[in-house]
Parts: sequence; C-alpha cells; structure tokens
Amino acid sequence: YNIDASLIEAAVTEKSKAIMIAHTLGNAFNLSEVRRIADKYNLWLIEDCCDALGTTYEGQMVGTFGDIGTVSFYPAHHITMGEGGAVFTKSGELKKIIESFRDWGRDCYCAPGCDNTCGKRFGQQLGSLPQGYDHKYTYSHLGYNLKITDMQAACGLAQLERVEEFVEQRKANFSYLKQGLQSCTEFLELPEATEKSDPSWFGFPITLKETSGVNRVELVKFLDEAKIGTRLLFAGNLIRQPYFANVKYRVVGELTNTDRIMNQ
Repeated sequence: YNIDASLIEAAVTEKSKAIMIAHTLGNAFNLSEVRRIADKYNLWLIEDCCDALGTTYEGQMVGTFGDIGTVSFYPAHHITMGEGGAVFTKSGELKKIIESFRDWGRDCYCAPGCDNTCGKRFGQQLGSLPQGYDHKYTYSHLGYNLKITDMQAACGLAQLERVEEFVEQRKANFSYLKQGLQSCTEFLELPEATEKSDPSWFGFPITLKETSGVNRVELVKFLDEAKIGTRLLFAGNLIRQPYFANVKYRVVGELTNTDRIMNQ
C-alpha cells in the first residue's frame, strides 16, 4: 500500500523541492531508498506520519529520518486531541517557516507573549509597506491560523502518557485480525510489514484478489450488515476525484498499483 520507491527518481526535475510521502496505515515506506534520493538531489524529505505514531524503521522512529515530520491527533488516530496535529523538525530555518505558516504567514518570529525579539520591530521596510511598519503585522508567506487550544494540549499530554500502551494494543489487534483471516488467503491479500520496520498499525487493510470472484461492494455491504465498519483507502487515486477533472497537473508513470488498490 506504500509508494514504490524505485519509481521516485524518474519524477524528479530541476523544479523539485521536496519529497512528501505518507507511511500508509502505519506501515513505513522504504526510508533507506527515499532518504538516498532526497540526499542525492538535495531535496527536503517530509514524512507524513499521521497514521504511524510509534512505527520504527531500522529501530528508529519514523518522522525522524526526514527534514519535517507530521502527526495527526484526529479522533481515530493513535492519540487524540479531538482535532489538530503536530509538526517537528531539527532545522532552525524550517522551524521559522513552519511557525510562520501556522501563524497567518507572519514574518515575525517572536514566541507567544514576546515582542521585539529581533530588535527591529519598528525599524524595517518590507514589501511596499511604509518604513517602520510593525513587524508583528507583516506577512511574508502564505499562512493560516492553525494553533490548538490549551484544553486540546492538555488532552494531548494526557494521551501521550499512554501512547506506548495504545501502540501495543494496536499491534495486538492487528495480529489478532491477521491470524483470524488466514483461512481467507485464497480470496484476500493480507498486509505485510515493510522490511526492517515495526509498524504501529493504524488500520487493517485487505485487498481482494482478482481471482476471488467477489465484488468489493458486495463485501463491504456484507461487513456493514454484520456491523463491521470499513473504510476505503482514503481517496483512492486522487487524480480520479471530480476536483481534478479541470486541474492541470503532472503525473509520472501509469499509477497502475494506485488504481488496483482503489478498485480492489
């Protein structure tokens, strides 16, 4: 269910700035190869770990291999604050960019409750603004208002104390389901962990074999009637979504595996 890392290099051009990939459903992608490509072409590596809090690759936590890592605290995830998430980086430069993106695109990098950290709050002229325009209200980047509340943070900290317990329970649930479905391997492809990884599974994906003789819609309806909830693998092949009908974009390759997962 993860990207085929051997196909990435063909998509890199002189305009490429970053590689951004998700660890799908908690199963790590091939970090060794992706990190090699990012280093070779001097690209930022952004790890989407929203499904993968607690997953390790070669004994190291995912999210720490790249220049940026992200996690989600939506209700269905490993820990939750009701909404929101977190971004982490080891780069001071990227930290400023990330915080500006979070804080409306502000050029100012003062911490909350602090003013004039740079000593030039009223001493600069940027863009077409007048000389001395307050740096706290100068915007140099595209940005949003993405801050969480104190109550959400308190919930997150309380959940964090139990994260190892939650991860182990997810692993146990995964093992239970996989063992129980062994008798169905004639019809189903069951998930396997990426080599050198120890996934903190977000969900249990199953794919119908083309020879199964079963229609996915029929299977989903059957499970629903048995009160077993299911979800498709996110949005499937994104470029098949209605939004992309009139959008210009570049695709490298045929995305045959993406279509297969979408359909099976």
